[in-house]
Amino acid sequence: MTDRERLLRDALQGARAPDEGGAEDRAWRVVSAATAAGARPPLTRRHRWRAAQAAAALALITLVVSPAGASVRRWVADRIEPGAPHAQPVLASLPGHGSLLVDSAQGPWVVHPDGSKRLLGDWREASWSPHGLFAVVTKGHELAAVKPDGTVRWTLTRPGDVGRARWNGPDGERIAYLEGRQLRVVAGDGTEGRRIARNVDWVAPAWKPGPGHVLAYATYAGAVVAVGADSGHPLFRADAPSVLFLQWTDGRLLVTSPRSLQLLDRSGRPRWTWTPPVGTTIGSAVARGARVAVVLNDRDGGMSRLLLVGQGRRSQVLFAGPASLGPPRWSPDGRWLLAPWPRADQWLFLQPGTGARKLHAVANVAAQFSPGHPAARFPSVAGWSRSP
Repeated sequence: MTDRERLLRDALQGARAPDEGGAEDRAWRVVSAATAAGARPPLTRRHRWRAAQAAAALALITLVVSPAGASVRRWVADRIEPGAPHAQPVLASLPGHGSLLVDSAQGPWVVHPDGSKRLLGDWREASWSPHGLFAVVTKGHELAAVKPDGTVRWTLTRPGDVGRARWNGPDGERIAYLEGRQLRVVAGDGTEGRRIARNVDWVAPAWKPGPGHVLAYATYAGAVVAVGADSGHPLFRADAPSVLFLQWTDGRLLVTSPRSLQLLDRSGRPRWTWTPPVGTTIGSAVARGARVAVVLNDRDGGMSRLLLVGQGRRSQVLFAGPASLGPPRWSPDGRWLLAPWPRADQWLFLQPGTGARKLHAVANVAAQFSPGHPAARFPSVAGWSRSP
C-alpha cells in the first residue's frame, strides 16, 4: 500500500456519515425486532463482503458530498498531491473528434484530433467561429479573424482594450466583443461595426443560435439583458448579480453565478434554478442540451467536484479531487467532457454515462503549450469545435 492510499484509507475510516448515530439506532431496532421473531439469517462470507463494500461506499460519499465530511476533505486535500494516476505524458490525440482552441501565455493554439498543434500567433484570447473555419482573436486594441493555420483574414483596431469576442452561429455573420465597458458588434468580414450597449460587465456575451441575431450580456448594475443585435431592441432584462458565464441552450439562457444556475425563458423568467450545497460555490458551468456540467469548489479551496445536473434529473458526481478544476468543455458530439486541473498540471477527459465512466488523463499540460518555459501558466481551453 502506497503512502497516498494509506492516507486516503485513514481518512475514510475516520469519516462520519450524516445522522450516523440515528442510523445506528434505527438499524439496531430492526435487528432486535428480527431476532425476537426468530429471523436470524446466517451472515455468509458473501454477505460480509457486500456489507464491507457498502460501508466503504458510504464513507466515500460522505467524503465527497456531505457537509459532515468537510474536515476530512480539507485534511486529504492538504496531504495528497493532486493528479490522476497513469496519466499520459503528452497529448497524443483527442477523444470525441473535433479541434481544441487553447489560450496560453504564448498565444492561442489549435489542437487537431491527432494531437498536432499550431500556434496562431501573438494574441491574448481566441474563440471559434460556428464551424471551426476561423477563430476570432484579440489583444490590446486589436480584433482579428484568423484561419486555423494562423493566416490572418482581417484585422480591426479600436481606441479601447478589446476582448471576450464571440462569433454567432450558425451563419457566422456577426461577432460580438467588449471594448472596455461597451458591447460592440461587427460583421463577420470585419465591417459595419457599431455599439450595442454601455456599462457592460466583463463577461463574454452569448449569441442565441438560430435566426434573429439575439445577443445576451451582463451589466455592471447586476442584470442580464437580451437584445436584438440588428435592431437594438431589448427583448428582456432580468436581475442577475455576480454573473460568471452566459450560454444559450435549447432556446433558453443559462446564467451562472457563484450561488446559482438559472435557465431563463424568452421573457427572462427563470424556468429552472439550481443552488449548490452549503459550504460550496459554483466555479463554472457549461451546458449541452439539458445536461449542465458544473464545477463546485469548497469555500476554503480544499476540494473541487465536477457534477452533472439538469432540470428533472438528479445530480451526478463525475469527479472529485483536491484543488480547483477549471471550466469544463463538451466535445462536439457531446460524449466527452474536458476538465482542466491546473494544480495537477493535467487535463481530464471524462465520458459521462449510465454505466461505467471512462477517464483519460494527460499530464505536463503547461509545458506542452509553452515549450521552453517550464514555469509558464496553465493554459485555458477556449473552445472545442468540429474540425472543418
